[in-house]
Amino acid sequence: MTLVQERTNVATNSATFKQWAIAMAKGELEKAPYADDAETSDPTGRYKGKAQILASFKVWKTAFPDATVEVTNQVAEGEQVVSEVTYRSKHAGPLASSMGPIPATGKPIELRIAVVSSFRNGLINRERSYFDLAGLMQQLGTSQQTKS
Repeated sequence: MTLVQERTNVATNSATFKQWAIAMAKGELEKAPYADDAETSDPTGRYKGKAQILASFKVWKTAFPDATVEVTNQVAEGEQVVSEVTYRSKHAGPLASSMGPIPATGKPIELRIAVVSSFRNGLINRERSYFDLAGLMQQLGTSQQTKS
């Protein structure tokens, strides 16, 4: 791969993530750029395959239907993109959790998320997301314990 090709991949992968983050917040899950055999993990669990990954995003969209997303920073090299994301919404629907559903509270939330995405052939193949789940529960005013 030439330096020009690598720079093109880096720019394309970074743009793909930004476009997906905005589409996900809007509920446009059909635009998900995940490989069929992709794997993701976040503080709520691990997901294998595009269907499980999309189901995990549906949980968030149900609980936070009016979400907005801002990608505030990105660092990319080769097929890796690390993104800082700010996710804002109001808790307007039930949020599925390991302790059972959390009913809508009507409270605003703000999550700062770090996402490490690995691309293969222009699609996300592996992704790890990090955010403060206990802080989210505190914002919602729930005393539910998070799973370890």
